[in-house]
Formats: sequence, C-alpha cells, structure tokens
Amino acid sequence: MDFRKLTMGERIVAVAGILLIIDLLFFPWHHVSVSFRGFTVATVNRTGLQSPRGYLGILAFIITIAMVAQIVLAKLTSVKLPDISMPWSQAHLIGGFVVLGLLLLKLILKTDFLGFGAWLGIILAAAVAYGAFTISREAQGAAPPP
Repeated sequence: MDFRKLTMGERIVAVAGILLIIDLLFFPWHHVSVSFRGFTVATVNRTGLQSPRGYLGILAFIITIAMVAQIVLAKLTSVKLPDISMPWSQAHLIGGFVVLGLLLLKLILKTDFLGFGAWLGIILAAAVAYGAFTISREAQGAAPPP
C-alpha cells in the first residue's frame, strides 16, 4: 500500500478517524467514583458508545468507520466503489461535520463527570471535520474550470 496516494485531507481523516474510533471504543467519556469515608468503593467508566446518550456515539462511530473505509478502499486498493448521488468529497464533508455535531451534542447533553476521552474525542472529531473540509477544497481545486 502506497500512502503517498492519499491527499493531505484524506490522511487527516484516516488518521484522526482511526484514533476517534479507538477513543469511542476504549477511553472513558464519563467517569464516576463513589467514595465512602475517604475510600473509593466503586469506579464506573463509560466509553463514548455507552450511556448516557450512547446512540449519538454509535452513529458517530459508524459514520467515521464508513469515511475511513471509503478512503482506504478507494485509494489504497483496486476495489471499485459504487457511484453515489454526490461526489465522495461532498459526502466526506457532510459526514465529517455530522460526526462533530453528534459528539458535541453527546457532550452538551451530559456534562457531569466527563472523562478525558470526551475531550479527546471532541478534538479528534474536529480533526475529522477539518480533514473532510480539506478533502472538499482539494476536490474543488482539482475540478476543471467551467
């Protein structure tokens, strides 16, 4: 696989997307510790795919996987992807900002006991959206003038 085939925007989406997938799967988005007389009795960590508002994390997870998979399959393999009703660059632009919006909504709706995974996830979602924006700008620059 030749990673030089990827544009800068595609590299940003691929790397940030993979890291966001890892963040949503494994890092704590909500962290609650229960203490009794100075001793920690129980600690509960919830990932980005778990409650509260886990469905928002799951939707963002699925869209991110689709974006990364499209880039890898289209650019790094010989697989022919089906045509869609819009350019792939536009689909990435929409998908990137939907991912960011879903995770911001998840964060805003429940701001108690946030773990570091929530903050990291928002940064990575912003990077995915920026990469998608860069992909759309690169596609506009590559298009022939009217």
